[in-house]
Amino acid sequence: MTTAAQESRLLNHAQACRADAVCIRTTNSRLSNAIGRFHAAGIKVYGWRWPAVRPTTAAAHYFAIDEANHVAQALIPNGLDGYIADPEADSNPAALNYWNNPALGPLARNYCAIIKTAAGANFAFGVTSGCIYPTNRPNIPWAEFVNASDALFPQSYWRANIGGHSTNINGGNPVAAVNRGLNSWQAIAGGKPIVPMAGEIDLTTAVELGQYGAHLQHLNIDQFHFYADSSSVSAARLAAIAAI
Repeated sequence: MTTAAQESRLLNHAQACRADAVCIRTTNSRLSNAIGRFHAAGIKVYGWRWPAVRPTTAAAHYFAIDEANHVAQALIPNGLDGYIADPEADSNPAALNYWNNPALGPLARNYCAIIKTAAGANFAFGVTSGCIYPTNRPNIPWAEFVNASDALFPQSYWRANIGGHSTNINGGNPVAAVNRGLNSWQAIAGGKPIVPMAGEIDLTTAVELGQYGAHLQHLNIDQFHFYADSSSVSAARLAAIAAI
């Protein structure tokens, strides 16, 4: 969403699938001013970021504390409705955004607190991460993120672009992926709601998106989250989401 045309596409897609909210990366230069435009269409706006664990100039407000201050000082005053923190950890422990380290607990706690202190009572705060990261990344400071969160969002994707190829993951179908995420995240949830995310939606089918929605409804989950919008998200996929 770096251009007016891309913002318009996101809004059109959100309306087509009857979305209540969109979640936009906080590095997006249009985000601050877009909040009011989406609000005018009756759609809430959340921010999200996979932040760095130490100070850096590699990207704007990349370090977790810098990111939290940006959200608190630049986005919440403009009407941001919520925020989803995204602590992850790929294979390189030296990476700037590698969160699988229990020593990062105080950083996680401060990051969440800065945002929540600036927010109003109706502000929604959540955490997302890999489908089974609570199991295979146990040293991410889960307690700090979960304690701050209203809901948890495992990335229960059943298909992903890996090396330029569409690849089945987490069982390769919506039911298997959702169950896999729930089984892992229930161990850290402490009773907080868990809302498995569907993705990558440009690689899914309309039938699969319907299966995802039906399975969450069967589990008495009444929120549905989808990653991510792009020009490849077809009208059939949007219609399948709208029908849930």
